[in-house]
Amino acid sequence: MKRPDSSTISIIVCFFIIVVLSFSLIFVLGERGTAEAVDVSPLQDLAQTIRSEYYFYDDKKLDSEKLVNSAMRGMITSLDDPYAQYYTEEEYKQLLTENSGDYVGIGISVQVPDESGSMVISVYEGGPADLAGLKKGDIITQINGTPTANLSLDALIACFSNDEEKPDEIIYLRDGVETTISVKRTEVHIKRVDSSVLSNNIGYIRITEFNGSVASDFIAAAKALQDQGVRNLIIDLRDNPGGGLNEVLSVANTLIPKDSVIVSIRSKSGDERVYKSEGGEQFNMKLVVLVNGYSASASELLTGALKDYGLATIVGTQTFGKGIVQSFFHISENGGWAKMTTDAYFTPNDVCIQGVGISPDLVVELPEELKDTSIDLIEPAQDTQLKAAIGVFAQQASLPKAIAR
Repeated sequence: MKRPDSSTISIIVCFFIIVVLSFSLIFVLGERGTAEAVDVSPLQDLAQTIRSEYYFYDDKKLDSEKLVNSAMRGMITSLDDPYAQYYTEEEYKQLLTENSGDYVGIGISVQVPDESGSMVISVYEGGPADLAGLKKGDIITQINGTPTANLSLDALIACFSNDEEKPDEIIYLRDGVETTISVKRTEVHIKRVDSSVLSNNIGYIRITEFNGSVASDFIAAAKALQDQGVRNLIIDLRDNPGGGLNEVLSVANTLIPKDSVIVSIRSKSGDERVYKSEGGEQFNMKLVVLVNGYSASASELLTGALKDYGLATIVGTQTFGKGIVQSFFHISENGGWAKMTTDAYFTPNDVCIQGVGISPDLVVELPEELKDTSIDLIEPAQDTQLKAAIGVFAQQASLPKAIAR
């Protein structure tokens, strides 16, 4: 099962939450400067012509709100910005719910389907799919009677029922055996931080994205590891597509000395916002950060800051190279929300990694047969990058460390 493309790392079935390379700010339209007014009278004329002349026009099927939303989507599409998107008020509320960490769904992450179906990347403990017996590595071949092989994201989403009260029938393959289960959606909590103690008392924390309660979950995990006597910590940011600024800054506060610059964000007009560490609870542990070509945006922000200050050894492969920021603008009382690229960010050493990425201190590839496999599907015994990260602590007695409390 191959990885999905770099703009969509996984699909979380909530329905689905599509996790994209994201790093976003929120503004109200007009808050960030002004520009020459755009003549929108042609749009008004067209809308009126459609309403008065279109033979099949039906207010119940094609009302004014739908026309306006379609026009706004068209404007955003014309930007040729892969990260730009228009959301209606309802879609925006759904987005906030998805990013909060709790949603109504079946509780799995899956890969974009290939010729065999859609592979399950992870199953959320205690969720409907977990209780129904679905496991990581299972191949979903049918949803409600529709084969999933080679489906697009939209087509895969459409396979699920719109009725939350109606269970979805899922057929999956495991070790060549086909099984049918019925799964009803309930409230699910997305677990974005996972921690454990590896061999030689090395701590391990994996962050899958910087949304929801990631910062508080990371702090709790790091504190628990430190209280167990762990002094060496691996932070795994592989396949982490990014997330919100506040969450990644809150994590950085625990690893970077107080008043040190974490990131600078600059607009096209040259306006700059500088974010410094607020300090707080910090952890006295030597650090290794694992990254790969799917570590992007907020992941690169944290990695870049730790690398610039010499606070961590970076292991893995070149990161994705997303050094730009998207902002959300509330269009008007009757409009929705527009997301578009507005800024670039710079590491403490004044480097913008857009289109370039961050080079690891120690370049380590996965085995050839695993290079296109999701990190969640790789067993530790096969994970050459994780082994290399563990080896760093054994080979270097004097690693950089985060400042003690």
